[in-house]
Amino acid sequence: MNLSRATVYIPLVELTDQPNQLLEIYCDGQSEWDKKSLDKDWHFVVSPLRPFGLYEEGLKAVNSVHKLSLKIPFWALYQRFKRYSWLDTQRLHCVNILDFEGESMQLGLAIALLMNSSRSPIRYTIATGKLSNDTQKDYDVAVDTVNGIPQKLQLLLEKRQSNALPRDFLYCFTPYEYLHNGKRYPVNNLPEVKALAALNIQVKPIRWLSDAAKILHADESHFLPEDKSLLVSTSIIAILFIWLTLHVSWLNYPIHIDVLRGKEKNEPFLVCTNRDETEVQYYDLKRDGSVALLPILADKNQDYNLGIGWKIKPLKTPLTSLYYIALIDVGEKAAYKIITHDTETQQAITVAADDVFQWYWPMEEEINKTYEEERVLMIAMQRTPIAAEDIYQLLIARFPESESLKVLEVRDFLTTQFPGSYAFAYKSIFSSPPCVKSMP
Repeated sequence: MNLSRATVYIPLVELTDQPNQLLEIYCDGQSEWDKKSLDKDWHFVVSPLRPFGLYEEGLKAVNSVHKLSLKIPFWALYQRFKRYSWLDTQRLHCVNILDFEGESMQLGLAIALLMNSSRSPIRYTIATGKLSNDTQKDYDVAVDTVNGIPQKLQLLLEKRQSNALPRDFLYCFTPYEYLHNGKRYPVNNLPEVKALAALNIQVKPIRWLSDAAKILHADESHFLPEDKSLLVSTSIIAILFIWLTLHVSWLNYPIHIDVLRGKEKNEPFLVCTNRDETEVQYYDLKRDGSVALLPILADKNQDYNLGIGWKIKPLKTPLTSLYYIALIDVGEKAAYKIITHDTETQQAITVAADDVFQWYWPMEEEINKTYEEERVLMIAMQRTPIAAEDIYQLLIARFPESESLKVLEVRDFLTTQFPGSYAFAYKSIFSSPPCVKSMP
């Protein structure tokens, strides 16, 4: 016995020159007939029945099973894209027949397809009956009576007693009624029904093909190898998509930056040092109304350096302990200056989460090309290394070079490009800084 395929036994008593016998129909996967079926344009499912003259009966069974439209398992993705693939992968085969009355085999052929296409745990059953073209529901096919049902049940008794059938419990599906002298009578009234029940064969008269599907638990298709492959592929894609989404969310998760006190104010401040930077002084920037002022009246002959500095503290965020920094200064006329690496070590500028970051931006090299103008000093942070060239190209693409930049527009644009940023607007003016008189 092959437990991996569905087998249906069909009792035959219509043979003219052969003894009564059981026709064995089974259903499994692809067969050697597939290539020939492709060449001849035959139906793949039933082409193995052609040598037995059952091709047309097989087509009738296939069309009837189509009508049932089995439920598709939730995760059977391939079957949702390719309708009836659960049926198209089946192949009907016949074991032994020489002469027959074909219509009585239609129910058995359809049940074999149902059993092998579905998640039915039953591998063996018996059936006889005709599938009716006349009485149909939208998603069902009627089972009509055939000749010789009492004789067929008697044949089953003989086969069971001679051990010609599997010893398992078996269902025997028949039409609901049988014919006798031109009249119809319930099959359940036949004495053979009780006799077969005593031998562990339960006769099940049915009116509709779906009745057999319910009894056999064959109303839902099983997983196909294609379903499993597509599910694995889809799962991998879904996992990658989720990972990518989480990764992008992590990269763009906002970084809160606390600006710490300079001298009196929580904002950038003026820095003055002597030439060897052994003495450092810092002052809060003066203001003209709400505008911070940075005095820049100095040159290389002065005995001090001048710059702007600040202290910040980026707060810790999920799965992040280190931030990469870009320092950006934008002027209306002086254009852009971007620093992402330490000028001495050439290492990327970084700060640990919850640590204080101090930076001093010397203005000495800018003195001879600095204007009285509106400027923005900006610190940008993210979780991956920052390239100054990338920021520069981003700005050039967004703000083509012109005589004058609108620094507040540049500030607003850059703020959207980084998960963490702090921008400080100020105005550079030609004025002596307070450190002129006080530096040693």
